[in-house]
Amino acid sequence: MPIRRVFINWRRPALEQTAEWLCNQYATSAGIDLQSAIVALPGGRAGRRLLELLVARAEQLGKPLVPPKIVTVGKLPEELYVLKKPTAGSLAQQLAWVQALRSLTAKQLEPLVPHLPADDDLEAWLALARMLVRLHTELASARLDFAQVEKHGRRLPDFDESGRWQTLAKVQERYLRVLDDLELWDLQTARLYAIEHGEGRTDSDVYVVGAVDLDQAQRAMLEAVADRVTAVIFAPEADADRFDAHGCLLPAAWVGQPIPLAAGQVVVAQQPADQADAVVTALAAWQGRYAAEDITIGVADPSLVPDIQQRLEEYELKARYGAGEALTRTGPYRLLEAVAVYLERRSFETLAALVRHPAVDAWLVGKMPECDWLSLLDAYATRHLPAELNGKWLGSSHRREPLQKLEKAINELTRPLTGKARPLTEWSQPILELLATIYASRPLDREVEADRVLIAACSEIRETLDEQQQIDARLSGKVSAGQAVDLLLGQLASKTIPPPTDASAIELLGWLELPLDDAPALLVTGFNEGLVPSAHTSDLFLPNELRRTLGLEDNDRRYARDVYALSMLLASRPELKLVAGRRTADGDPLLPSRLLLACEGAELARRTKAFFSPQHARHSPQVPKRLKPGPRRAFDVPHPRPLAEPVTKMRVTEFRDYLACPYRYYLRHCLGLESLSDRVVELQANQFGSLVHDVLRDFGRGGAADASDEQAIADWLDGALAAAVEQSFGTRPLAAVAVQVEQLRLRLHAFARWQAAWRAEGWKIAHVECAFDDKPVPFLVDGEPMLLTGRIDRIDVHEPSGRWMVFDYKTADSPKTPDEAHRREGGWLDLQLPLYRQLVGALSAPADLGLGYIVLPKAVAKAGLCEAPWTAEELVTAEAAAAQVIRAIRDEVFWPPVSPPPAFCEDFAAICQDGQFAAAAGALEPEESWS
Repeated sequence: MPIRRVFINWRRPALEQTAEWLCNQYATSAGIDLQSAIVALPGGRAGRRLLELLVARAEQLGKPLVPPKIVTVGKLPEELYVLKKPTAGSLAQQLAWVQALRSLTAKQLEPLVPHLPADDDLEAWLALARMLVRLHTELASARLDFAQVEKHGRRLPDFDESGRWQTLAKVQERYLRVLDDLELWDLQTARLYAIEHGEGRTDSDVYVVGAVDLDQAQRAMLEAVADRVTAVIFAPEADADRFDAHGCLLPAAWVGQPIPLAAGQVVVAQQPADQADAVVTALAAWQGRYAAEDITIGVADPSLVPDIQQRLEEYELKARYGAGEALTRTGPYRLLEAVAVYLERRSFETLAALVRHPAVDAWLVGKMPECDWLSLLDAYATRHLPAELNGKWLGSSHRREPLQKLEKAINELTRPLTGKARPLTEWSQPILELLATIYASRPLDREVEADRVLIAACSEIRETLDEQQQIDARLSGKVSAGQAVDLLLGQLASKTIPPPTDASAIELLGWLELPLDDAPALLVTGFNEGLVPSAHTSDLFLPNELRRTLGLEDNDRRYARDVYALSMLLASRPELKLVAGRRTADGDPLLPSRLLLACEGAELARRTKAFFSPQHARHSPQVPKRLKPGPRRAFDVPHPRPLAEPVTKMRVTEFRDYLACPYRYYLRHCLGLESLSDRVVELQANQFGSLVHDVLRDFGRGGAADASDEQAIADWLDGALAAAVEQSFGTRPLAAVAVQVEQLRLRLHAFARWQAAWRAEGWKIAHVECAFDDKPVPFLVDGEPMLLTGRIDRIDVHEPSGRWMVFDYKTADSPKTPDEAHRREGGWLDLQLPLYRQLVGALSAPADLGLGYIVLPKAVAKAGLCEAPWTAEELVTAEAAAAQVIRAIRDEVFWPPVSPPPAFCEDFAAICQDGQFAAAAGALEPEESWS
């Protein structure tokens, strides 16, 4: 007896009509008893909604309801036969594939994998296993194994993959043997066995609802119980010849179907943010005719979800993404991820990443509240660029000791996950203990969204660990703690945390869920080629032509499925709007979905022109007043606040900062803000310069300062450089640092040549690192002193004449001359060297005073003196400029920020929002309607 087909017209919501039809089929005077029925739907959400509608229909009829068993189509086969053995879970399958692969020699596997992973690289082996799981599962759905693919493939012209598929067949045979030895069953193979041996049977009535693209295994299973099966098809009965005996689409009957689209039904938007604007505009255009529960937003491209949610939130509209939050984004997952990396590498970088996790930071604060761990680590990384973590912290004791305590605390936290490799099942409890240590210290409230997500994530982790406990030790072998955590993370990677139920929120659903959704108003975003329909064009093992030969899902089947889905949406929705984007978030161009171009003649030309028309300037979404945006959440640059105390002391280097930007001067010098990072991988310009300064400071104070022999000076500098590097960066610095040190050595040797000649001319070092911090020099402005401080790198005296030279060391690759650095078009940019004259006045300096740089550039031949050319009159104008700066600072003139920002103020780019609004001025396009 063939499967019964029932057609339900798609002019009304599909599930609502299904609930009515089922209730009518099973209604008696005593009630509605569906206990003997199994209802299979394409997705879990559709099943939950059908149950709600059945309950509502029964209440409407005033009859008691005994609901049916509702399952997804993917799980329906297990309702129709009896499993003789327990099935292997996903991780057990992957490990079995790994064991099967490893049972063959490298020579045997060469047609499949020319270069095998290392024996201890479990993650690489699992990556191969996951690829084989996917291949095995898809082929089994077509009732095929790897050996049969090779036989079918030989019928194709130019098929040269026989060797690869023969190897795959050997691996598959070993895989099934591994599971058989463990008395486990592969789910896909179990289904095929049940089909081949006629084991399908049921006493229930089976209803397959809205499943228009069943695979071969599902079809065969239904055929075994065909007399109990009804396929519920949503389409006019006049279209019956476009569906096969199983209620599935006949692709040839749908591929060429034109799709009628009304004027204004398609919107073209430029960027993802513009698609979100189009959503808001469409919602506003409905003028409040639909409540939130009557609106659905389809997201063919999940990457659009954050933009849409953010835009709706700005208009105080709630949104609920049915797919939920990826578990990979939750705190517990990221904690385990950081722990796994730390256990495997134990470097400063991995320690800093672990401490940066908010929950670990909170745990550390609870143990040792006196320390700001993140700032300590960032400062240490910036200062020392650590290459390894060996317990030997650098720097002074007051900086080392907190970091030693930190490392000890982290090692105690992770101690349960250390030691020799063990069976996988023995790592579950230590992993749970670590999570408990971090998260069990504070009470959690399920009503608080962050706590709800945390609880759900920990529950998923525990359930997955419980599943791992069932894995036979013969399958998992012994693994390290890091590998155990990696295996756990691999199992969790595809899981999500469902959002809480909220009737006041607009639902966001994926494309495949939309046909069975019953909201009357629907917006579909991301309506672009490659998304609707999706396409497999470069499958490594199963290209489209081979797929068609094997009867697998191919491009024609996907296209037919999406034509049917769009036709159903057009027929059943009072409101439907499709939004297509022109570009991705990265700026890559997009094409419109072929479904939007499923027409002919003038209409095809009109739709094509509408999508590819020239761009226009972007504008804000046109939203009626009744849909007002909520409070702005943009970050505004904070204005300066009145200073608690006036500025009475300034370093001579501060004047440059104020002249460049008064606001950034305020951030740096009045508020004391600075940027720290643990991402530094090489010496920054200031660190490179500091290292040079340290070496030359020691040189000026050492016994070689008076030498005039180039080699003696160079040898002394080499020794001082080695000592300075070891003190700052340890005995094994980063490779990049080692290269930079050698570059620095070349510059110091060039300095040695210049210094020897300079000393021979009669110049002698008189002062080195001459500091005025403890004894500031007053600089009178309007009768009130501003105390100047600073540190002069070096002062030399010419012994024959008594003339002084005041120097600053400069190590830029291409250093500017003093005049280039201090002045532009007659105006002063920097006042450091001119103000040195004020400082050295306290040293009774002579009137004949020179100012300049000792430059150590990348072009070492140019190393040496670069003297400032300023006249006495020009230096007077510099002092006047300094007085003006002091007056402005006394008046607290710190606003507005200079734009564009100065080149040396990147530290404050985030606060000043540098470059954040450049896109708004660009030539972007608004949404356009195909009207």
